[in-house]
Amino acid sequence: MKILHSKIIGSGNSHIIILHGLLGMGDNWKSVANKLSDDKSFCIHLIDQRNHGKSFHSDKINYNLMVDDLHNYLKHHSIDKCFLVGHSMGGKTAINFSMLHREYLNKLIIVDIAPKKYEPKFNYLFLALKSLNLGNYSSRKEIEIELTKTVVEKSLIFFLLKNIGRDSNNKFFFKANVSVLHQNLVVLMEKLIIDEQILIDTFFIKGEKSAYINEKDVILIKDKFPNSEIISIPNSGHWVHAENPEYFNAELLQILKN
Repeated sequence: MKILHSKIIGSGNSHIIILHGLLGMGDNWKSVANKLSDDKSFCIHLIDQRNHGKSFHSDKINYNLMVDDLHNYLKHHSIDKCFLVGHSMGGKTAINFSMLHREYLNKLIIVDIAPKKYEPKFNYLFLALKSLNLGNYSSRKEIEIELTKTVVEKSLIFFLLKNIGRDSNNKFFFKANVSVLHQNLVVLMEKLIIDEQILIDTFFIKGEKSAYINEKDVILIKDKFPNSEIISIPNSGHWVHAENPEYFNAELLQILKN
């Protein structure tokens, strides 16, 4: 059985599991974890989901498999209760986990995603990555310049660059399993089927400027998650935790402590 890679920060008895989004990795949440670790009661697990970061690559990916991966991780680390935080794709994994293994959860915190179908609008990012012949570059700057030809947003370019590492021979490689993720993009964007209400205390944290959770989604959320609260973070888009970290961290801490 393969166990997901994680970075564990803090050594408290209150476990917080954080699941990143598509093409992300646990390290994207390191500043949040460092802030949370000021409270010595917390132990924060920054997980790389399958086909991401330092976790194992597989030719298969879907939310049921990612739930199994998380379940195996919790059993491996002897965690029987946790706070589960999921951003974007990680939020869908977390919602699916709450349907199948709710006995593990103290609270469920979903960041800027709803359990609905999304259009695969980031297809162009995968095309940009797949167009790179990593053997042709001697510096990260060269790769950055190449990506600017197809990706306009600076923040997205730096986000993509995090998926490129160097091996022991100083050769560039993709940390994420780019081809498999691209092949399964539609699967990862699909609607989650929620057959019965999820009664766990649930918090949906959305970016004020993000379109990922709209008014129609609020109705869906309130129906499926009757014990839920929706919190809007001002001056932030989809990457809420990175765009307004001070406000986000304060809200997250309040959820965890109350």
